[in-house]
Amino acid sequence: MCYPIDKYFIIDIHTKLGKGVQLAHPYSTILNAESIGENLYVNHLVTVGEKNGKKPRLGDNVQLHAGCMIIGGITIGSNVEIGAGAVVVKDVPNNAIVVGNPSRVIAYKS
Repeated sequence: MCYPIDKYFIIDIHTKLGKGVQLAHPYSTILNAESIGENLYVNHLVTVGEKNGKKPRLGDNVQLHAGCMIIGGITIGSNVEIGAGAVVVKDVPNNAIVVGNPSRVIAYKS
């Protein structure tokens, strides 16, 4: 299967990016964070962006599923999964599974 090539996959030059990034056809995706830890998984249509000059910080082993948005000077903990279409504007603790708009924690990984 062939996915469309999109010139709009962007990682901001100032984003500190850990090793082990897995990109699953990330077209129309923007990663503009203060820092992103190791082993990030990113699907398509994802936005990680700043608000009022403040950028998110993501821990290790974070999964960002299709269409999710993480906006502003917030912290996403390690081992976090952000579900498809979630809009995250508040801190997320370690090991959380987050869904919805507005986002909410629905479970914790053991």
